[in-house]
Amino acid sequence: MSMRKSVFGAGCITIVLAFSSGCGNGAEIHSSGAGGMAQPSATTAATAAVSVTPSPAPATPAVIKTEPPGVKSVALIPAVPDYNESGRGYEIKGEIVQAAFSADQTLPLGLFMPETMVRFEQDRRSAWGTPDKQNYITLMKPVAGDAAAGDGEFEPGNDRELLKYKEYLGSKVEGDQTAEAFEFTAKEQTYRAELHLQAEQRAALLPVFIAMLRDVEYMEKQPPLTPGVFLTAPDVGSDPGNKQALQETMDCLEAWSAGDKEKFAATMFSPQLNEALQFFLDNKNVYRFYELTLTGIPIEGTKRAGFWVRYTRMNSEGYIIGGGNEISLLKNKQGEWKIANID
Repeated sequence: MSMRKSVFGAGCITIVLAFSSGCGNGAEIHSSGAGGMAQPSATTAATAAVSVTPSPAPATPAVIKTEPPGVKSVALIPAVPDYNESGRGYEIKGEIVQAAFSADQTLPLGLFMPETMVRFEQDRRSAWGTPDKQNYITLMKPVAGDAAAGDGEFEPGNDRELLKYKEYLGSKVEGDQTAEAFEFTAKEQTYRAELHLQAEQRAALLPVFIAMLRDVEYMEKQPPLTPGVFLTAPDVGSDPGNKQALQETMDCLEAWSAGDKEKFAATMFSPQLNEALQFFLDNKNVYRFYELTLTGIPIEGTKRAGFWVRYTRMNSEGYIIGGGNEISLLKNKQGEWKIANID
């Protein structure tokens, strides 16, 4: 069919609908109405009909789909770093609570425990949680055939915030608690963490427990460190004042390693300085002093005597690191050398 005929055909259909009359090929349509006025030809009517743009249909409202978060799309623990004595703070019920590293008593791992929580033993494992011991985290090394979340089976969880984590294994209901299980790797060894939460505490504590687990760190267990002064005193010559400065320094180190506050205070230049340096005794560290070097008695250009001491230190969680401090002395009114600073 030619383009002219297809357009004309459309016009005929339009005229039939508009005037309820037939149409011929190229024929004009006449009306017997008053005045005998000629009506537009079918061709003209068809052209007019085709040129009219029809009104668009009502738009269908767009459907916006909300997709759930990607399952196992986020790494909660990309890598477990070595412990380095850093600190943390967590928000609990709208307040920032300081947290200190707390080592697992059997595994080479540890968490940063908020000062409002406690570490205790649960099912022969270290646990960190609320003082009532009803909400807590445990860590373990899985063995073949061992099921997560205690001795029973665990099911895929339904918490959308947890499902996104690659380490998430699932959950298990235990009375009024739910145990959420995670698996991660540290130093090529697989470990599992379980978060045990009561229903009424879940909203407040789950974000905190997740943050604590995210900050897990690795720390190898070391043999206990024997405290004390194990060094050869440097040669200070025969001058009595020099010998007295050395003896005062040795007394200070002995008191420091033993945690003897009275002896430590007796070596200080003033009570105010003694108070300021008490943290060396209060931090529950174990010190093993192994080297003492003379800087000068007095140090050139000053009125101070000085020594440099080196030691190995173990903190309360079993972390061992080497360190050193400069010990400086000043003469008091009686002409005796006393500790003026430990820096």
